[in-house]
Amino acid sequence: MGISRFLRGAGGALACLVLGASAAQAQVPEDLANKKDFTALRSSSADPKGGNADARPVAPGETLTVAEIEGAGRLTHLWFTIAAQSEDHLRELVLRIYWDGAKTPAVECPIGEFFGLGHAKYVEYASAAVSIGAHKGLNCYWPMPFKKHCLITVTNEGSKRVGSLYYNLDYRLDKKMPRDVRYFHTQYRTYFPAPVGKDLTICEVKGAGHFVGTFVTVMANSDAWWGEGDDNFFVDGETKPGISGTGSEDYFCGGWDFGRAFWTPFFGVPYYDNAEKGGEKRGILNSCYRWHIDDPIPFKKSLLFTLEHGRRGFDKDRKPFTNHYTTVGYYYIDHPEGDGPAIPAYKDRVPTLIPLPEPPKQPDTTKPAETPAKP
Repeated sequence: MGISRFLRGAGGALACLVLGASAAQAQVPEDLANKKDFTALRSSSADPKGGNADARPVAPGETLTVAEIEGAGRLTHLWFTIAAQSEDHLRELVLRIYWDGAKTPAVECPIGEFFGLGHAKYVEYASAAVSIGAHKGLNCYWPMPFKKHCLITVTNEGSKRVGSLYYNLDYRLDKKMPRDVRYFHTQYRTYFPAPVGKDLTICEVKGAGHFVGTFVTVMANSDAWWGEGDDNFFVDGETKPGISGTGSEDYFCGGWDFGRAFWTPFFGVPYYDNAEKGGEKRGILNSCYRWHIDDPIPFKKSLLFTLEHGRRGFDKDRKPFTNHYTTVGYYYIDHPEGDGPAIPAYKDRVPTLIPLPEPPKQPDTTKPAETPAKP
């Protein structure tokens, strides 16, 4: 093999190596070698008696406090793994995080969607902010600062007992916090189905902060590709979006219908079952994430982030039915109180395909058999 032919054949592999190396380097902070003037701590489900009974059960309807922290600091890493009777426990368990004594949670999200797992299905993938390790290990690395108090709860909104909830929640306490703290928030929404004539709202908020991530799941109710809709960011009251994209698959940094599941530090499609269902067909399930870590979107007064969803994107409709979506927007803002819509009840978080209309009955044009004449 000639060297030029070798380089052409190895180009994809070399590109992957370069991308992997640069991505790994980007995830190692430059100040890692600097002196660290904080105390590292953990809230965990470890057996208080020192044995191996390291999990907590969660009964139906029960809310379990998994961390309550006094002082100024930040969450640095969240890890959960779950053994439950219900196959839908990723939707049934709701994670809530409260900052600095706020009455409303800044994070209120089914635990699956919070960790980028759509359709209540586990898949392994690795990104800079969230990774799912073997086997069913949920990891989150979004930094989450607080000034005086942090409360984290998990509620079982299903009808079956969770036998084992394991958790290690790492945090630090700082001697001095920055005065201008930005609090980590999420907004969770469901669209079952997407509204005809209106774009999907991913995030709508007032205050000063910056947008850092999107997670979207899709269940197709109709044939044809769902990813033509543009992403539109309206910053500080803009009537025309200052940031507008070329389509949903492009916003999630793929192209041409993705073609397969994939993941990178900042974008990916961890769940993609189009191939086994015949392509862009009714019933496909997709999950996509896009982290604005190197490209956060700041706002001083307000932010509105929407996503088109029509057959051609801008037309805001498709036939016979629009698709089902769940969305999560991740952002930092200058107040601790939650400001997203209240999470729907569990039964309203489970999408089902809309039955197709039955074709109209055709008139019977067959000629009846003639009755023989009497002799």
